[in-house]
Amino acid sequence: MAIIEHSLEMRGMPHRDLEDYFLALGGKQVGHGNYCGPNWEVRLSDEWTCTLGSIRIPATLVTFRVKEEDWPEMLRAFRFRFLSAGG
Repeated sequence: MAIIEHSLEMRGMPHRDLEDYFLALGGKQVGHGNYCGPNWEVRLSDEWTCTLGSIRIPATLVTFRVKEEDWPEMLRAFRFRFLSAGG
């Protein structure tokens, strides 16, 4: 049961939406940007603005610490929740 760490840079998602997602999973905030849930820990960086040409979008680095065997399902659920298309 190795604990692994993965980071994803999330662009275009408001920081508050990320916080709400981890709280809805049963997580508890345990410090600035740190959330703990059953079998996982997540660190959200402070939000910054990413500029792409004339477009400015919010960005946050999400760092997961989770059991190796739980990672594929956690990643699948996270990506599904934040799946988006331009429009």
